[in-house]
Amino acid sequence: MASQKTRYDKMLEALRRHDSRITPQRMAVVKILASSDRHPTVEHIYEQVKRRFPTTSLATVYKTVTLLKELNEVLEIGFPEGSNRYDGHRP
Repeated sequence: MASQKTRYDKMLEALRRHDSRITPQRMAVVKILASSDRHPTVEHIYEQVKRRFPTTSLATVYKTVTLLKELNEVLEIGFPEGSNRYDGHRP
C-alpha cells in the first residue's frame, strides 16, 4: 500500500492536473482521505475539517470528495442504509 504522504501527493497532483484550486480546506480533505485507516463518510470528513476551518461548508467537502472520485483517486463504497464511505488508499 502506498504511504500516506505518497497518496496525499498523488491526490493533490490529480487535482492540479484537473486545474482545480488547491485550497487549505481541500488539502485537509485530501489529508484525511490519505491518512484514514477507516472508510470515512463525507459527514465525518466534514466534522474533522470544520474543526480546523470553521467556515468550511458541507458542500465544499462533498464537491472535493466527488471530484476525487471522478478523478479515480478515491473509491466510493455504498451501503444499503445510504451512507457512502470513501477509501483514499485503493482508488
